[in-house]
Amino acid sequence: MAKAKIHLCTLVLFLMSGCVTTPEEQLRLAATEGNLLRVETFLKQGVNAQAADERGVTPLFLAAKNGHRDMVALLLEQGATINSARQDGVTPLFIAVQEGRQDVVALLLEKGANVNVQARMGGVTPLHVGAFRGDQAIVTLLLLHGADKSVRMSLGERPVDLAQTQGHQALIPLLEP
Repeated sequence: MAKAKIHLCTLVLFLMSGCVTTPEEQLRLAATEGNLLRVETFLKQGVNAQAADERGVTPLFLAAKNGHRDMVALLLEQGATINSARQDGVTPLFIAVQEGRQDVVALLLEKGANVNVQARMGGVTPLHVGAFRGDQAIVTLLLLHGADKSVRMSLGERPVDLAQTQGHQALIPLLEP
């Protein structure tokens, strides 16, 4: 009886420690960490570069969020879909803009990310996010790749309106339609 209890406790600890994960979960973790070698290994073993979790978060999304430019490039080379979206319509470009990852934003745009994609909730675009954050370099990049200055969120806000509200005066001339 005592031996069975020890085995059960060991199994519970093992399961709780997160040691039992799927290859897809391990791929997403490696992408989050920027571990190129592990990601390459998982991809060579046949793990899908588009392996999304229950919310639609892919390895590309996690690499973009954490600023791993080389990882983003690798995943795109290996078939990751550049405009894949989470359940809320947010794409890797959105999250790279939100996190201020200028080099990742530049790469995604260069590789064909949809600069005018709108999230399902609120109709926000990457340009709205950049304007709200006040990131002049990213706003400039988005505009150079065709971001629409006149697009409105569901409540009518344009990117210039968000820049004004947040006090980002330097962005106003760039964003005026």
